[in-house]
Amino acid sequence: MKTCLSCPGLGAAWVLLAGACSSSSAPAPDTTTPVVHQYAVNLEATYEDSLTLAKSLETAVDAFVAAPSAAGLTACQQAWIAAHRRYGQGEYSRFYGGPIDQTQGGINEWPIDQSFIDYTVENPTGGIINDPTDYPQLTATVLATADEKGGLENLSTGFHAIEFLLWGERPDPSKGPGTRPYTDYVDGGTASNQDRRRTYLQTVTAMLVDGLAGLVAQWNLTSSTSYGSQLLAGDPKTALADIFRGFSQMAISELLYERMDDPYVTQDQKDEESCFSETTLNDLNANALGIQDVYTGHYETLAGTSLNGPSISDLVKAKNPTDDAQMRKQLAAAVAATGAIPAPFDHDCLAPDASPQRMAVEAAIDALKPLQPLLDTAATDIGVVNNL
Repeated sequence: MKTCLSCPGLGAAWVLLAGACSSSSAPAPDTTTPVVHQYAVNLEATYEDSLTLAKSLETAVDAFVAAPSAAGLTACQQAWIAAHRRYGQGEYSRFYGGPIDQTQGGINEWPIDQSFIDYTVENPTGGIINDPTDYPQLTATVLATADEKGGLENLSTGFHAIEFLLWGERPDPSKGPGTRPYTDYVDGGTASNQDRRRTYLQTVTAMLVDGLAGLVAQWNLTSSTSYGSQLLAGDPKTALADIFRGFSQMAISELLYERMDDPYVTQDQKDEESCFSETTLNDLNANALGIQDVYTGHYETLAGTSLNGPSISDLVKAKNPTDDAQMRKQLAAAVAATGAIPAPFDHDCLAPDASPQRMAVEAAIDALKPLQPLLDTAATDIGVVNNL
């Protein structure tokens, strides 16, 4: 989702503080480069895992399209949930002009106007799928060109386009996720243009895999020309400022305000990210975990390997152990509070003020808010500051 860079207390740019000259003739040890390196290693692994799960989704989609069935549709849905959740753990790499900022629109943009893609209750013949006149071919080029055609919510590609194709709309949100029948993909079955729907689903899933493969290539540290390698070859202090900006924006502008507080305040189900599948809590938990992992230099791979190394936490601790302890404590509290929200998230937001469900969302918001001043303090500790 396009984020607001004017949220309270969070500016649009991070700049380095001028370092004080050392009175020692010996150069100070470089503690920043190892932190940047561990960040790049962990992010590369995150994107590799995201690609692996997206390929599993593609395999499930290909099998389903070849022989549509209820079990096949369920397999696609489960594969989508796994792939999208893992992708969410790496969204902290946004907001500083990195590779994901160039491709986010085609991977995870939302909210989405479902009627731009396919039929809805209000428009049973609507969408690209049901428009062979303007869209005779449903190729990757055609779908990419159609993205945002006529409006920002006219999204034709990415995770949430696939989500809608697998679950369908929610004509009665109070009754749970979408209930698209598998027969929408069976010739002579429900709806119409089933062959075009199969083509669309297969094409947009392949596009997602290609987009994630591009991110993996950009963070491939064995390639000297990749973005990740160039980041490591550049000024480590500038790289650290970018890293800090990315995960701070993700924590405050995106997770706190855009993804959690907005739907809590507006009580509009359209403001939740994964509305068709009703799996928004997966997104929130993945984002919170990713933010914590960046600070602590940790990542648990899909294969179960723990990646650990020099971290922002180490840099803060070296300057002020109390600040680091407070940050770690609040990050853990935010992850725990987000994990304590009961599913589904949108129903929690719609619940009465004094209900346990709505109070659980409020508790998670309250656990995220203290991160903002703590992030400002940590930034000062390590030599980056919010340029208001």
